[in-house]
Amino acid sequence: MMTASLTTALDPINAMIGALSPKLRGALVEELVEEISRDRPDAESRKARVLDSIVANALRDAPMSSRVRASPKLVRCISSLPDTVTAIACDVVAVAEAVLVANDMPDAILSEVCTADRQEHMRVIAKRPSVSAAVADKIALLGESATVLLLVRNAGARLSPAGFDDIVARLGTDPAIRSGLSQRGDCPSEIAAKIAMPTNEALSGEALIEKLQQLTTDRELLPAVDLLMRSIGRDQDAGRKILERDDEKALGAVCHVAGIDAHTYEALIECWRVSAGKSLADVHKSPVRFRLMRPAEIDRIVARLPMARARVAEPA
Repeated sequence: MMTASLTTALDPINAMIGALSPKLRGALVEELVEEISRDRPDAESRKARVLDSIVANALRDAPMSSRVRASPKLVRCISSLPDTVTAIACDVVAVAEAVLVANDMPDAILSEVCTADRQEHMRVIAKRPSVSAAVADKIALLGESATVLLLVRNAGARLSPAGFDDIVARLGTDPAIRSGLSQRGDCPSEIAAKIAMPTNEALSGEALIEKLQQLTTDRELLPAVDLLMRSIGRDQDAGRKILERDDEKALGAVCHVAGIDAHTYEALIECWRVSAGKSLADVHKSPVRFRLMRPAEIDRIVARLPMARARVAEPA
C-alpha cells in the first residue's frame, strides 16, 4: 500500500507519463514490466512500491496490445506489485486472464475482481484448479446461472454452507444447477434434501421413458440415473458409481434391462456429457453402440450391480 507522501511525490512523474501519446505510454509500460519481471523486487522495498504506483497508473490508458503483452509477465511478480496486478485483473478478460489463472494470485485480489458486472472474469476464476471458499462464496452470491454452473462443476471449488444456501436461494430452480449440486460430495445434507428427487418413485414402460426424457431435457442427470436404477431394482449408489467411472457402456446395459429405447439412451448420454462439460461430437453414434450390445455382455454388467437396499427416511 502506497503512503500518502510517496503518492504525492510521484504525482509529477505520473502526470508526465499521462501526457505521453498512447503508443509511447504503451512502450514505457512494457519496458517497466520487463524490468520488474527480471528483477522481481521485494514487495516491501521502496523500488517495488514506486514501480507499482507508476505502472498501475500508466496501464490505465496504455494500448490494449501493450496490456495484453504485460499481463503474462506480471504473473512472475504478483506479490511485488499488488496495485498493478489488481488493475490488470480488473481489465478486460483478454488482458486479465493470465493473472486470474495464476497459482499464487491472492484471494483478496480475486475477491475484488468478483462483481456482478464482471461475469466473464468470474467464469475464468470459477474454472481455476482451486477456488477458496471466500472467493467461491462471492461468485455464488453474484454470479449468473452460467457462471455459477462452472463453479458447481469444479471439484476444486470450496463452497461454504452459506455459499450453497445462496446458490439454492438464487438459482435453485435451474435444473443444471440442481443436478450439479446433487453430484457434489460436499453438498450439505439439508441442501441435498431440498433439491433431491423423491426416492420412492419407481416407473416402468412408457411412463419411465417419458419421465427420463423430461429429466434429460431439464439436464437432471442424477435423478434420471437414480430413476433408472430403481426401475431395475438396483441400488442408486451403483448408478452414481457408473457416472464416476464414466462408463457409458454400463449405462447402456441398465437401459437395455429397463426397456429403454436407443433414442432415450442417446438423450441420457447427451445430458451426461453436457453435465460433465465433455464433447458431443460423437453422441449421434451412441444409439448404434447401444443396439450392438450383446445379451451376454448386458447380463454380465448388470449382474455386478448391487440390489437396492432399504433406506431409512430421514426425519423431517
